[in-house]
Amino acid sequence: MFLSKNVLLNEAVEAALYSYINMSIDINENAGQRQIADVIENMMVESVVKIGGKEPKSVRTIEDVSFDDVLIDIKTRDINRDFSMPNLISIKRLKKTPNPIYYCFVDYYIDENYPLVHIENVHIRNIESIDWSALKIQNLGLGQLQLVDDSLPLYNNSVKDWYDDLDKYAIEFFEKQIIKFEKMKKNWVSQ
Repeated sequence: MFLSKNVLLNEAVEAALYSYINMSIDINENAGQRQIADVIENMMVESVVKIGGKEPKSVRTIEDVSFDDVLIDIKTRDINRDFSMPNLISIKRLKKTPNPIYYCFVDYYIDENYPLVHIENVHIRNIESIDWSALKIQNLGLGQLQLVDDSLPLYNNSVKDWYDDLDKYAIEFFEKQIIKFEKMKKNWVSQ
């Protein structure tokens, strides 16, 4: 399982995604953050599909687009807003997914000549290359992996070690949840 995930992203796919750096996009002047993200994501997905990528068959997939067996999830961020922790993937789905997962982080800002959006940077990272200091398991569903540091520090150990750390942090998360729910149960009964 671990070796199959340690796959490099196709160079043509990387080039297509990186080609958006320094691009400006006209948007609807009433567009909000979600609509801007959708425009950027759709453009990037189309560029990967043009070179052989595939759009997902369902809306409940991990990826926005795939190439061969590599899943690519595009995450956008308005760099003029406070950093918010984007949800990456549920830890249950991550553990079950045999495919490599790459995240394409797109930094953009709304130009002073609104409605123009400028893409400042694109970072492409395999999930297992992101150090655990930048990740946290949060209380959504059965545990949601979130990005807590947008500097994306590199994980310097093996893919197997990364998944061993996932197991360790998941168990810590579950233990905290058990304590939290035991306390909620006691409080519920004593009301």
